[in-house]
Amino acid sequence: MVALRPMSLGDVFNGAFSYVRQNPRTTFLLSLIVMAAASIIGSVAATWATGDSLASLNMFDEIMADPEAFDPDDPMFATSPMATMLSFLGSLVVMVGGAILIGMLSGVVGMAVLGYRLTIEQAWASVRGQIGSIIGLAFIRLAIQVVIGVVAFIAFFVALFIGLITGFGMADPVVGIIIGFLIMLVAALVIGAPALWIWVRLYYAMPLVVLERLGPGQAIARSWRISQGAWWRTLGYWLLSALIVLVVNLILAGPVGLVMPFLFEVETFGPVLAGVVNYVATVLIYALTLPFVAGVTTLLYIDLRMRREGLDLQLHQIAQRGQPVGAEVYLPGYRA
Repeated sequence: MVALRPMSLGDVFNGAFSYVRQNPRTTFLLSLIVMAAASIIGSVAATWATGDSLASLNMFDEIMADPEAFDPDDPMFATSPMATMLSFLGSLVVMVGGAILIGMLSGVVGMAVLGYRLTIEQAWASVRGQIGSIIGLAFIRLAIQVVIGVVAFIAFFVALFIGLITGFGMADPVVGIIIGFLIMLVAALVIGAPALWIWVRLYYAMPLVVLERLGPGQAIARSWRISQGAWWRTLGYWLLSALIVLVVNLILAGPVGLVMPFLFEVETFGPVLAGVVNYVATVLIYALTLPFVAGVTTLLYIDLRMRREGLDLQLHQIAQRGQPVGAEVYLPGYRA
């Protein structure tokens, strides 16, 4: 799939596409199955919430046409608590399902580098013993995101408050607005820069969990160590892969967005029909993008170990001997 040497940008991205083309059943079909199951709850919640929103809009139109129909005890623009709860639950299920899928695909990529094509059953077997660690890592990442989000939320409103106070104290309102904007920009940089730095340092944790059989804490610590000195390179590859994923999202989501208004006009089953179309598009986007993301992440991890630990020499020896091997070749200290 890739040359057994430190990789260039073209090697990494060509490899990320190549392993999908060489084994579409275990990559695309597996992604389709996992994310189709994981996205059901979230899609039901979104459809439910959309139905509530349309009902609220219809109620608003009726009140505008006949103000006497307004009932202060009747809540407007309200979403069912059950729909809200299902939405949170659906997001968690998608996160866990995506983490398990990325983990399975990391194993597929690791073996594809050695010339093996894993079946779906073999891909599952490669991560079966690490499912707890994969889910644990996913929740640790979620906790980090929540902490960063809360800190950013607080910092934004503190900066906004300071900006407003400063603006009211200025004789020229324009100067006050500019100063307030600069304060919020500084707050965003103070929070965003360290958050991005931490996130990139933890970029390699998932392939480490799968290929080196580490626990979530151990994987985070090792990702922190091996990414030292490779921060800018990792950031660049991550941003480029994110840009490609964004383009795919826009290409697939664009037609769906154009069709949605017409689907909502269908009587009785409009929201349900729109929900089904949105569900299919969402699953298809996941199935096309997650294998690519897993490929880039895992190949960058392998490339980093080639550069830092001489993994390419070890893989060359194995390839020359032609001996059958498994993912154990990625364990530190492994000897052919």
